[in-house]
Amino acid sequence: MPPHTPPVEGLKKLFRRHTCWMLAELGHALGCALITVRRALKGVGYFRSYTHNGKWYTDAQAPRFSREGLWHYQGIGFSKYGSLTATIRELVDRSPAGLSARELAQKLQHPCHAVLTHLHKDGALDRLHLGGQFRYLATDGSLNHRQRQHAVAAEQRTATTSLSTQAAVLVLVEHIKNPGLSFEQIAAHLQRQQGLTVTAEAIQHFFQEHDLKKTPQT
Repeated sequence: MPPHTPPVEGLKKLFRRHTCWMLAELGHALGCALITVRRALKGVGYFRSYTHNGKWYTDAQAPRFSREGLWHYQGIGFSKYGSLTATIRELVDRSPAGLSARELAQKLQHPCHAVLTHLHKDGALDRLHLGGQFRYLATDGSLNHRQRQHAVAAEQRTATTSLSTQAAVLVLVEHIKNPGLSFEQIAAHLQRQQGLTVTAEAIQHFFQEHDLKKTPQT
């Protein structure tokens, strides 16, 4: 970059050349000290990545954020809320039933187990153990209460409409042996012959979930 080019104008040209830069790369390209680069970044407006330990910078006009406030560019994640911890808290606060670590990782496209553990220990997030995993919740009293209610209700619905692996196998065997049986009859047969308690609703949900065709009894 020519020495007479003001840092702010130089930054704008660099961001037109490449969408994302590391701080040291910007300093080298501009021929400026890092403190000058940081000052120029404030003048331009920028976002700092929540992935890669915040090493990547992009011009404030570059991101096309999703409805959840996230933008990914060549594997680099940016958030309109800033850092990874701030973004996690925002996503959790906006979720009706809280979010699991798996759900957050899918949204963020970035692992976050360790960060969630620290946020919980620091009192920044609450959590609830459901279905063999933790769901992370907001700490605000009324919001936390609503999230807990939604999470428990959703878990109860899943429990009544889901089959274990063993139950699914037995349902399929019974269906193959007696394809004309109704869902209620399959449930009754399994209860009588196998001592297995499943609901007709759960069997119907299993057939729908796996797009299995049920031949009605004639």
